[in-house]
Amino acid sequence: MISLVAFLREKKGARGADASDRILSPEKPPLFKGLVVLFSNISFWIILMYFTVPSLPGWATKNWLPTLFSQNLSIDMSKAGPLATITMAGASLMGVLIGGYISDKWVQTNLRGRIYTSAIGLSLTIPALLLMGFGHSIFHVIGAAFCFGFGFGVFDANNMPIICQFVSSKYRATAYGLMNMTGVFAGAFITNWLGKSTDAGNLGKDFAMLSIVVFLALVVQLYFLHPKTNDFTDAIKETA
Repeated sequence: MISLVAFLREKKGARGADASDRILSPEKPPLFKGLVVLFSNISFWIILMYFTVPSLPGWATKNWLPTLFSQNLSIDMSKAGPLATITMAGASLMGVLIGGYISDKWVQTNLRGRIYTSAIGLSLTIPALLLMGFGHSIFHVIGAAFCFGFGFGVFDANNMPIICQFVSSKYRATAYGLMNMTGVFAGAFITNWLGKSTDAGNLGKDFAMLSIVVFLALVVQLYFLHPKTNDFTDAIKETA
């Protein structure tokens, strides 16, 4: 945080910047205007749902994957924890780098390029969740964790860029804050639910069931999100 405050400077008068972003308004905007604008935008509701639903398996893997590894592979938690964490973290890093690069290139020729890239990443998590839940060999479980981590990294790298296609720069911080809040709520829910599932001996099956809700979110995203620009501004009429 200190390094950001000390070294990050805004470039004044950048070309192509929205005039409304460069000129400070003398009037203080209404306190809840950002929320009103966002919640009246049907595209934001879809993005919010699309972000929140994958947060369920996202938090599930963060909190319960070592336990699932330990159960399915019959190994100690001292080995399962590092194995799950290193596999997921390494794969996610690769997904972020590759997914970001592909998205930046694709959007130059197709405005839905970011959405398609994100969808490809999220689609990789569906078979991964099934293999996590039902796989009992080290090849299946490690492969599933890598596939999930890579796919989730691709998905995660494109969330904010997709917001920029539907929400003005004035309200993007509010939009992303709401998305993170709902994602944490989803994480609290799934962590508690899978804890009960573990006690009942159903952790693997319930992990696999998460693939269904991810698939539904993927279908909704592809069907409804149609950006009109790569960088939304107030001058562009908001459409669903």
